Amino acid sequence: MASSSDSQVPIFLERVRSLFRSSGSANQRDDDPQRGTAIAVCVLLSLVLWLSLTLQEERTVSVSFPVEVMNVAEDQALTQRPPSSVTAQLAGNGMDLIRVAYNPPVVEVSAEQNRINVQEALRLPRANDAQVLSVRPTTITLDLEPRMETRLPVRPRIDLRLASTYELIDEPTLQPDSVTVSGAQSVVSPLSGWPTDSLVLENVQDTVRREVPLQDTLSGLVARSTDRVRMTVRTGKFAEETREVEVEVTGVPAGQDLVALQPSTIRIRYRVLFDQLFASRRSSEFFATVSYSQIRSDTTGSVEPQIHVPSDLVIRDPEPIPPRVQYYTFLSEQ
Repeated sequence: MASSSDSQVPIFLERVRSLFRSSGSANQRDDDPQRGTAIAVCVLLSLVLWLSLTLQEERTVSVSFPVEVMNVAEDQALTQRPPSSVTAQLAGNGMDLIRVAYNPPVVEVSAEQNRINVQEALRLPRANDAQVLSVRPTTITLDLEPRMETRLPVRPRIDLRLASTYELIDEPTLQPDSVTVSGAQSVVSPLSGWPTDSLVLENVQDTVRREVPLQDTLSGLVARSTDRVRMTVRTGKFAEETREVEVEVTGVPAGQDLVALQPSTIRIRYRVLFDQLFASRRSSEFFATVSYSQIRSDTTGSVEPQIHVPSDLVIRDPEPIPPRVQYYTFLSEQ
């Protein structure tokens, strides 16, 4: 039976106490559906009590604060980046320190001053009673120079790994292929180009288009007209083919037939984009020539014909077979 003092305890606390009494069997306690709830409530109350006491204690912590440069004139630019953050040693109760640590204010440094005292520039929220014990670094120095602007070519940093039997049709193209940058003269003047981020493309087939970010190594010092470019890579399969053509002698004095070639026809061996194979067989733009001046200056008795291929087709490695032709000259009667 409960004592008279126990009867004055609130009903909820009496119920919790009864759950932990040694009387009664273990099976009865395990079967009580409210026992687990009561234990959870006790743990929660203990946690709340612990937190309330802990957050009232005075503590010292280190907090990182982001730095932002303000008031830079349009015709001026920084020559080196200031620190992106500063570290402050703070003292205060737990609640104030938590508020600052999870939402640290920005330390605004004005470019109107060359040397900034960080502790003076650091401003804690008015409702926060934490104290700044020390800061690191203690000062920030800003060096400014006249701003200049220039246009730089974009340089791709791309590792292309083509699929088997595929070749590049032409060099990768970029759009745009250049970027306007502006910054301090000592920073911008040495630049000869602006690289992209590294990109690896494997098993490349046909045409590939990708957006590639520009490298951001001078962020905060140099402004760019764009942050990324569009790259196009064209690849294709090539086939080998031959054409037979006549060799024409050019530059012969008018009205005279003074040169004969042996042989007068040759074959042209070439590689062509597979999709253009049949077009290359039908094209009339394949021909070979030997100039009269080339013959006049030769001392060996044979010359190499000049190969001409269609400009509208992707032709690779054209070569004459045979590589040289003999010539015979006839002196005209004066």
